[in-house]
Amino acid sequence: MYSKVFYNTGETLYCGCNWSARKTDLNSCGLQSFFPKKQRKRALRTEAEHIIPASWMLKVNNKTRQCASDSKAVKDSARKYCQKHDLDYKQAHNDLVNLYPAVGQVNADRSNKPFVDVSKNKVKTYGKCDIEIGSRGIVPPSNKKGDIARVAFYMTKTYGVTYSKRQLELFKKWSKQDPISAQERAHNKRVIQVQGFGLQQ
Repeated sequence: MYSKVFYNTGETLYCGCNWSARKTDLNSCGLQSFFPKKQRKRALRTEAEHIIPASWMLKVNNKTRQCASDSKAVKDSARKYCQKHDLDYKQAHNDLVNLYPAVGQVNADRSNKPFVDVSKNKVKTYGKCDIEIGSRGIVPPSNKKGDIARVAFYMTKTYGVTYSKRQLELFKKWSKQDPISAQERAHNKRVIQVQGFGLQQ
């Protein structure tokens, strides 16, 4: 992802921070003084954000993958176990369509929270960064909502990932509100060149 799709440089997904060689320049996006000391090391790291979280992929067409069930017997993480024993899950987990560089600490804060239009309860904001993360959801920047929705549709079509009715309706709305951009098309073209498949537009 870093080297072949983004050429080891670019802007992070949610906050538009400049990054290179997997290090984030927090000064470039006004976050240089935002994170407390204990979070600063991870904040300076550029990480691969799964737009559709890896945990959501543990179900296919609303049924739990067998590998996820089997992982309990060996007391292993379902995510790690399924990457070793389920080729479809491994491909879904590593699909470049779903991976974008993000500020490490933002990636940690988002975790596997769903997308929402309005964040509630213990809402965390990020200075000049147009993102909010509440205890129950994440509100991404408006200019990324359509991108996120189209990745979500792709993950359903390709791997059978399913969403709640509310989440799906939100994705449909976002896709209409934020039409595909030239930048998004160029990104998808690079993904297809690297892995041989991607979003069809």
